[in-house]
Amino acid sequence: MSENLKNICQKIRKLILTSTTMAQSGHPTSSLSAVELMTVLFFSGFFNEKNDEVIFSKGHAAPLLYALYAVLGKIDEKKLETLRQFGSVLEGHPTPRFPYVKVATGSLGQGFSIGLGMALGKRLLKNKGRVFVLLGDSEISEGQVWEAVQLASYYKTENLIAIVDINRLGQRGQTMLGWDVLSYQKRFESFSWKTFLVFDGHNLDEIKKVYQEALLSIEKKPKVILAKTIKGKGVSFLEDKDGWHGKALSKDELEKALEELEQNQDDKIFEKDSVEKKLFTDQSQKNLEIKNLLVRLKSYFN
Repeated sequence: MSENLKNICQKIRKLILTSTTMAQSGHPTSSLSAVELMTVLFFSGFFNEKNDEVIFSKGHAAPLLYALYAVLGKIDEKKLETLRQFGSVLEGHPTPRFPYVKVATGSLGQGFSIGLGMALGKRLLKNKGRVFVLLGDSEISEGQVWEAVQLASYYKTENLIAIVDINRLGQRGQTMLGWDVLSYQKRFESFSWKTFLVFDGHNLDEIKKVYQEALLSIEKKPKVILAKTIKGKGVSFLEDKDGWHGKALSKDELEKALEELEQNQDDKIFEKDSVEKKLFTDQSQKNLEIKNLLVRLKSYFN
């Protein structure tokens, strides 16, 4: 199961790098750091497309968003070649012109506030869906983020799950807290958020375990997953290197990167039907886990 997810991650990385190089624009390294976090969310049964919402508040990671939907079979991979072209729905930051996006993001902090509004709206409508919001660590310095953190705590929006991609590097160098995950944790907990730590944001098993813990938590609190990641993960000459923010690879650099990814690719080839089968299987497993938890809770209170 983890091997199949690993192959999906490698496929997504190739699509991110290829599409941004063809566009000669975009944010490949910022997208690469969150590949495992989003792959586990999308392909391990945690995200229910019918009821849940996902927002890339870290809107510059749009190449990752588009690659995810391409691997899911929602859009043709060839469409990724139109990234950032005039008239293309695959804009540099997500907008509702892309059919799987409801709100435009990119102005950092705004996507998170919108996610809070969606979570409150679902509560009013008695919709049991959840709202997942991907944020960057540089984005956390925005005051608007902490206004939303405070308000989410006040309203106890337990259906709001923030996912913070802590890759250490911002546009101009290291962020204020770098990889100090524990300091991020203290700040969120000071606002009464339930926190979950991922010390290796590229370890598929660790990420999956944390998602399970977060989504099975019964505390009436908003939740945040704080994940230590590496900017440019998967390509050695990009990993944790300053000066690559918002910079696409040249054709020669792309060839070198794809060769490295190919060497790390597992021999097993995944097909779209196997992806769909996996989604169904993992969702069934998740439903069983939730059912068992409810049975335990019922026996506890009786």
